Amino acid sequence: MSTMYVNKVQELNVGSGVQIPGHVIQVVEGTYDTQTDISSTSYVDSGLSVTITPKSTSSKMYVVTNVHCYINGTGLIGVKVVRDSNRVVEAQKALGYADNSSTIATLVKLDSPPMSNTNPITYKVQVNKYAFTGTARINQQTGGSRISVMEIAQ
Repeated sequence: MSTMYVNKVQELNVGSGVQIPGHVIQVVEGTYDTQTDISSTSYVDSGLSVTITPKSTSSKMYVVTNVHCYINGTGLIGVKVVRDSNRVVEAQKALGYADNSSTIATLVKLDSPPMSNTNPITYKVQVNKYAFTGTARINQQTGGSRISVMEIAQ
């Protein structure tokens, strides 16, 4: 059996530039509460976005979005998160083929954006409709839609 003796335990000062891998450095949230009809069969900006300015060039970004989707008719709603014009995560069939129904489309992704500096990064949620007859919209219910981005130390 081993015995360990300690004369002094000192707290690690994380604020001194030491990065502990896996810890959350910062969190930002974007909201969009406006009821919006979806009329495009191509992806278009939904109005929901968030911008984060990384504190480190080695970080990853954990993206979580909840989009309130509603259909009255038949068809499919697609939801996608993009960084610049690059797809981060997509749910092509977030809601569909159930007349007068709603759901919350939740998309989650650990993103590794190319970072050579700490310039701001914008994540946007885009929506579209496929083979649709009737009404497709987001934010019909109260509470709206959200996107959160957490910077994760590596």
